[in-house]
Amino acid sequence: MKLLGGKTLFPGWKARAEIFRTMPLGSTALFLLAIACLFAAIGAVVDSMNAEISTPWTFAYSTLMTAFMAILWALSGTRRMLKLFALTIVLQFLVVNSITKAVYSHPPHALTVRELQNHLRLHGAVTTLCIVAAYSLFLAFFRKEGKRFFAAHTEIQLASAIQSQLVPTIQFKSTTFEFYGISVPSGTVGGDLLDVVSTKDRFFAYIADVSGHGVPAGVLMSMVKSAVRMRVCTLGPSDDGILSSLNEVLQPLTTTNTYATFAYVASAGDGLLRFSLAGHLPILHYRNVNRSVERCTVENFPIGMLPKVGFDSATVAYEPGDVFAMVTDGLTEIFDRQGRELGMQHIEEALADSPGKPLPETARVIMNRSQSFGPITDDRTLLLVRCLA
Repeated sequence: MKLLGGKTLFPGWKARAEIFRTMPLGSTALFLLAIACLFAAIGAVVDSMNAEISTPWTFAYSTLMTAFMAILWALSGTRRMLKLFALTIVLQFLVVNSITKAVYSHPPHALTVRELQNHLRLHGAVTTLCIVAAYSLFLAFFRKEGKRFFAAHTEIQLASAIQSQLVPTIQFKSTTFEFYGISVPSGTVGGDLLDVVSTKDRFFAYIADVSGHGVPAGVLMSMVKSAVRMRVCTLGPSDDGILSSLNEVLQPLTTTNTYATFAYVASAGDGLLRFSLAGHLPILHYRNVNRSVERCTVENFPIGMLPKVGFDSATVAYEPGDVFAMVTDGLTEIFDRQGRELGMQHIEEALADSPGKPLPETARVIMNRSQSFGPITDDRTLLLVRCLA
């Protein structure tokens, strides 16, 4: 349900409806029965308030019709079934109201004291029974869903623990390079990945951003890391054809809307680094000689999106003191209250101030700036590579 300008009315409704749609049939039945019993009690109370025109038929009608309409309201509302919701409105205010007037249209009759007492006892007993039944059904529903929730919660916590092992903070030096990387997921399980594979004076450093969030993104992220590690450990820290190999491995295993953007820098010898991007943000290169920041970019498709596509790469010269920064869009696509985007400028400014500063301090400046700019909605990942010699 949208308003002018594309804004959604009741933005949380869709998310809550998805929870109820994925609920097991048994839990749904318990929930709807509990709602029916609760509102049946209301129907009994309403009929008891009209003792002078109440009959066994009106009593049964009021109780059952109230329960039935409550089920329709609950079903259409919790599952966001808009057509059923509209039909329920029509039934409630046109059909049911008309039937109710007809059912209660007979002339009132005087009740003796004993008849009134019997009337109130019966209605009170039915009301109490319905409330007790609703209470019991709600308890059974919460117990059943509670078990399911805690089972899912345990699995998610396990996935989060596995992810923290797959994407740890990176901080080490080789003879010619220094590395620092950090990833902060926006939820319990993130889809960003960073890693450095180093042997002596050669290395392969990369960062990846898997589409989507949560456990599915985390699963694909683990597949990417496994594929990269297998490729690099088998052939050494060389980038020759690595994006094509990754694409051939991942593309048959992903759906049409599942992919990963990718950026890397790798040793190329003779004061050169080879780099490439697969649908990713530019790699930032801070040149220490003139204290400027350049954006290194190569246009390629993301990996896992299309079969049998080629991937280009390029080389860049470096000197001691240069710093390369790879980031995911969680550090750039952040908006403040006025709708302004943070962008990459704050990262470039932090790199320009990086000479002489430890890489963790530069990373902390970048992370703190993104944290204070606006609401965080995506994973934030940063990998810094400093050239020492």
